[in-house]
Amino acid sequence: MAIYLLKEYLVEYASSILFFSGLLLLVAGVLLLETFGSILSAGSLFFGIVFVAWGLLMRLGFFYMKLRSLDGLGTILLSVSFVFLALSMASITFLGVKHVYLASTFIRGTFGGYYTILDTYRPYAWLAMISLWAFIISLLAGMIVKIYSGRR
Repeated sequence: MAIYLLKEYLVEYASSILFFSGLLLLVAGVLLLETFGSILSAGSLFFGIVFVAWGLLMRLGFFYMKLRSLDGLGTILLSVSFVFLALSMASITFLGVKHVYLASTFIRGTFGGYYTILDTYRPYAWLAMISLWAFIISLLAGMIVKIYSGRR
């Protein structure tokens, strides 16, 4: 009896649970951001974006429509597109260090010390761009298929 009630509760409030757990993960991912990126922050951002998007899609009813031929393809494309967006956002957070320069400081002719200049790059920028393009293409294709199957 208790398992049945738990199942009914989860079915009824699944979209809200996903949405708010995604918001919590997004906040945790932003708070855990470090200068050169961390796996914990990137994972939190990735799952936060996916959970928020899927919770919002569930709330809007995209998953509860008929899942036949084209409509099912549109649902899958919309779901996968937000995974690509999350992958793009998570992979762009990482920085790599190319060079470290030391420069000396002189104040009125007196040596004031050294300061460090870091030359950085984003090693996963290629992955972010590819997944961003995959997001745009799959989102547009999913919306076109959904609109086309809704008009029939």
